[in-house]
Amino acid sequence: MLHRIIILSFILITLMSSAATALTPGEVEESLTCYACPGEPLNIDRCSGGDQMRAATRKMVDEGKTKKEILDYFVGQFGEGILTIPPKKGFNLVAYIFPFIGLIFGVIIALVIAKRWSASGKIHDAPDKKTEEIMDEKMKKKIDSELKKLEEE
Repeated sequence: MLHRIIILSFILITLMSSAATALTPGEVEESLTCYACPGEPLNIDRCSGGDQMRAATRKMVDEGKTKKEILDYFVGQFGEGILTIPPKKGFNLVAYIFPFIGLIFGVIIALVIAKRWSASGKIHDAPDKKTEEIMDEKMKKKIDSELKKLEEE
């Protein structure tokens, strides 16, 4: 009796896990855009064109087709623009690679600019003695003239 319960439990668990991993229309719909409303994901879109695509998707899922087969069907009908995420091949690789390349170049440029700024700051931070004396004399004269103006008022 115990063996039958264990075997029955094992069979039920196996069936439930396979049912949980079955493809749903929603999984496919989130990967497609509506042909009638470009840029709007099919799982959000509510137009008649989207309704037709959702019906076709449900039919193919019920027939047991895989997500790739369904997506390939729609790409064949409408082109790669129907996908919400561009495939990682050909010119589309630019969309995946360029942000990283841009980030690397941006960091390099920022480092070069920071190095130049810090180098130029060192040159101006150390004025010679003669310049200091001239600046001191100019400042003293300016302070004296400002004080005289305040006394007169």
